[in-house]
Amino acid sequence: MTIFDRYILRRFLHVFCILFVSTFGLFVVIDGFTNIDGFQDRAEGAADLIGIMGRYYAFQSSLFFDMAGPALTVVSVMIVLTILVRHSEVQPIFAAGVPVFRLLLPLVAGTVLVNVGLSANQELVIPRIAHEIQARKSTNVNGHPVDPVYDNDSHIHIGGAEVFPAEARMRDAEFTLPVPDIAHELITLKAPEARYLKKAGARPAGWLLKGVSPPFEQLSLTPEGRRRVRAMKDPAHVFVATAIDADMLYNRTQSYRYVSTPELVRRIRNPAYGTDTIRSQSMNLHARVTKPLLSVIAVLITVPLILTKESRNIVGNVALCSLVLGALFAVAQGFEYLGSANLISAQFSAWGTVIFHGTVGAWLFGMVQT
Repeated sequence: MTIFDRYILRRFLHVFCILFVSTFGLFVVIDGFTNIDGFQDRAEGAADLIGIMGRYYAFQSSLFFDMAGPALTVVSVMIVLTILVRHSEVQPIFAAGVPVFRLLLPLVAGTVLVNVGLSANQELVIPRIAHEIQARKSTNVNGHPVDPVYDNDSHIHIGGAEVFPAEARMRDAEFTLPVPDIAHELITLKAPEARYLKKAGARPAGWLLKGVSPPFEQLSLTPEGRRRVRAMKDPAHVFVATAIDADMLYNRTQSYRYVSTPELVRRIRNPAYGTDTIRSQSMNLHARVTKPLLSVIAVLITVPLILTKESRNIVGNVALCSLVLGALFAVAQGFEYLGSANLISAQFSAWGTVIFHGTVGAWLFGMVQT
């Protein structure tokens, strides 16, 4: 990498950092003033209020980086190219006979660096702080109202009053055992507290119901039911085997966005989840794979639109580039909508966007200055 390449790369990273800090700062100001009452309900003074807000938005910065990172990457490339043109820094390149696509090397390298950071954030950071990201602003308790769910593998219906994902705990749990798969008669197990236990040795994953009613001795279970519902050493406890964990009992349409890719693949292969849930997770998996490709393609589209040989008006070029990228974003949203509506496959909803954007990028290559 030459001195000029390093110069452009440093400028790209500098612009990206400035954009991220400014946009996230704007988000903090707007969201903070909108939800200031919720923060004040938790705070005991001005210093405590600042500490609570600082902690909350420190975790939110990871999610903001994941959401805004790809867009800020493209905007950074646009700004760097605009600065190079405005300061007449590309003319020496043309005069030396260096092809303009040589400028792509540091810009693509910068895009790759950002995407490496995005991948590390998605796989290593967000899964560890997912419960903090989804915490409510108005209370210190990280509980959420339970969204009842149906286990498609065992046909057990799981509900309750409140779930605490960080502790894998549920309050006022209710497990309805179906007839005739699990029980000979319809039974609803009720427990003031239930904890989710991961698979350990021969014991499958499932919920440990504490203080359960009715007790295990009074349950009329089928052979499959005795495999799913098990007695414990403490007669007041009952274990129910199921792959439905605490994360699936609230915010099911969004919670899979906060897990790592290996965990997402495990969930997709889990027969306990419903068809719609598995489809949404499959779309998210393919979107994660295609995100870096779309970022690089967006850079390849930006260069010929900013450095177009058809126009020397840099303001008009930036406006045209923004218009084209906005239209491509709308196309990507259209593919996502068609996929979520089951009109196209989950795979094509993600890869169709890559194919379309790549075709547009290849067609625009002929417009670049030489």
